[in-house]
Amino acid sequence: MAVKSIRSIGIIYLLLFSSYCNAQIELSTGFDLSYPVLMNSDNKALNYGQISFGVRAGIAYKPDETQFFPILNLSYGRTRLPLQQFGDNVAALNFNYANVMLNENFVVTFPKSQLFIYGGIGFSYLQERGITVAGTGGQAMQPSIDSTKNINKAFPALNLGFEYNYGESTGKDLYLTIGINFQYILLLQGRNTYYTTVVEQRSQRMTFTSNLTGSVIAPDFYIAIHYKMHKKRGNSMYL
Repeated sequence: MAVKSIRSIGIIYLLLFSSYCNAQIELSTGFDLSYPVLMNSDNKALNYGQISFGVRAGIAYKPDETQFFPILNLSYGRTRLPLQQFGDNVAALNFNYANVMLNENFVVTFPKSQLFIYGGIGFSYLQERGITVAGTGGQAMQPSIDSTKNINKAFPALNLGFEYNYGESTGKDLYLTIGINFQYILLLQGRNTYYTTVVEQRSQRMTFTSNLTGSVIAPDFYIAIHYKMHKKRGNSMYL
């Protein structure tokens, strides 16, 4: 459902801006590598096997010779967040994520390169896809989710990023960029309660009541390809 919603937003965004006659639409696509960190009263670990991968797409309304322009960024992939730390291990939840961010870009132009500085707001949709145990001996443990209460799937988010374009492609219709993005996701207090059980190799059972709350900080490295669509004959667009 989240993927369908993102696709619908992208189509509407493209149709709205394609009616303007003094600007152009720029499309982009690429892939992400991120490392989300969440620490709260149930977890203090910095590492819980959370290296995340995903794909991204963007639709920008970009007038010629402008320093400011808006862009709708969409991303989808798989991530992991910690639920409960016990000893050297962390019970963590796997998620499919879908991020929708509306950003404003500021362009800094150099003789042979460009730097895009951007920030914006949006939301992150997290669809839980099971529980795992990260850490020493985690593969020999069997975690399970017994029940849940007050589960949210959509969370408010902010982001700040830097994207760099260097070389002969600068200023061209087709160009490649590398970027780094820092996303902040707020997991609301008093929500997302999980009742879980972890069975160890010797059949020892541990039960936990944990809340997935707090602030997620997710640094993200990505590579993206951009292509500009120009105006042709009135208000129509072409590649």
